[in-house]
Amino acid sequence: MRLVRFSTAGGPPRLGAVLGRWDHWEKIVDLSAVDSAIPADTLEFVDACPGLKGDVWDRSLQVLAEAEKIESDAPLWAFRPGDVRIHSPIAPRLLRDFLAFRAHVARTRAAAWAQIPPEWDALPAYYNGNPLNVVGTKEAIPPMRFETFEGRTPRLVPSAKMDYEAEIGFVLGQGGRDIDAAQANTHLFGVTIFNDFSARDLQATASRTGMGPAPGKDWANALGPCIVTRDEFGELRDQAIAVRVNNEERLRDRYRSLVHENPWVREGQRALWSFPEMLEFLSRFQPIHAGEVWGSGTIPGGCELERGDRARYLKPGDRIEIEIEGIGVLENSIAPA
Repeated sequence: MRLVRFSTAGGPPRLGAVLGRWDHWEKIVDLSAVDSAIPADTLEFVDACPGLKGDVWDRSLQVLAEAEKIESDAPLWAFRPGDVRIHSPIAPRLLRDFLAFRAHVARTRAAAWAQIPPEWDALPAYYNGNPLNVVGTKEAIPPMRFETFEGRTPRLVPSAKMDYEAEIGFVLGQGGRDIDAAQANTHLFGVTIFNDFSARDLQATASRTGMGPAPGKDWANALGPCIVTRDEFGELRDQAIAVRVNNEERLRDRYRSLVHENPWVREGQRALWSFPEMLEFLSRFQPIHAGEVWGSGTIPGGCELERGDRARYLKPGDRIEIEIEGIGVLENSIAPA
């Protein structure tokens, strides 16, 4: 199942399911308009379908099965994608972002003439992001600017290093604590695309205070275009991944090659922290909750920071597209200054 939040004519967002191929949507079905027992909100839907089971899940599958049989004009509860506004597919209860991929860490450290810290191999590090500052596909975000102080005098600085980050967004479907990695699959609801927009100049300055990267990350987070439930998406292994800026490709490869077969990862080294490992690690010291979204961290090659002096950071007016096979395209732009 592929789930979206959509609205029409300025109305409030509501839950829909997509019919058609992942790269060619045909209809968006308003699930609750067909069956009022199905929640109209993504979080309520996730809560009602732990383990992708239960009455709401079965009712939704039935609605989609009936919708696929319709060949005539679309009923009032089915919409053409171009006729609606697509929002972030979920308003996360909590947003976390991990640093999962060795090749990404190796490339960013090499660009700064540094080595991977041994602590990366000790635990799957993450920071808490801002779940209240999330946009969906095709939404523009304001250019980043931040204030610094020279003595007591404030100075407003436009960021010169606005960056994109191509990531997997893991949507939690079931909460708990002390969860073994072997049980992780039942706690994963589905996946989406996460663009963790980053102001690298502010991030670098703030990180040196010892309080982490968050000031350079709270500027904007993008999720979308849909959530693909885990039963439909399958294993994260061979999917094609592309990044485009103003229609120019900055990355095109397959997940397997970028993560598991990357020349920056030597034989015998850990290539990544997997979702099951993240879940076990985090749930050992705190409960996790359905409706959280966890970013994987940047897929190797999926940001400009890795390119060091060759980085081409974003400018006002730039349009960024992140495409992951099986999910779709997350498209955003930087608004004019």
